[in-house]
Amino acid sequence: MSETKINGALVAAYLASNLYPVSRTHVEGKVFVPVIGRAWARLTDMPTGREPAAFGGVNPVERTGYLQIDIYHPNNTGTGRILADVDKALSFYKPGLRLEYQGQRVHIRKAERSKITPEAVWTGVSILVYYSAWIFPTA
Repeated sequence: MSETKINGALVAAYLASNLYPVSRTHVEGKVFVPVIGRAWARLTDMPTGREPAAFGGVNPVERTGYLQIDIYHPNNTGTGRILADVDKALSFYKPGLRLEYQGQRVHIRKAERSKITPEAVWTGVSILVYYSAWIFPTA
């Protein structure tokens, strides 16, 4: 399988979680301008490792990483709404969840959140969804 399909599985799962629609989500490689006063999210696939199962050219590779979901709410709206979105994301990305996209399987290991951080216009929090996937050679 491939890097493209791993990323596709992660994005498809995010959309299935119903956290925000694609119109309120910044996906890597696409132009996005958030609407002031409206909550939105940014997705970033962060690879952390690529280890072969054995030595040689025809062995599968274990790919690990995390999907970073940055959630942004307008400043001065309190923590209730942003934490409700955090709860929604964390309840979807349960440890052991298995995703599949065009034959590529991705295993969710765990999900956790960062602290809430105010910025110039937005208040943000990050969800880190740790995963692993096997990439098999096409032979």
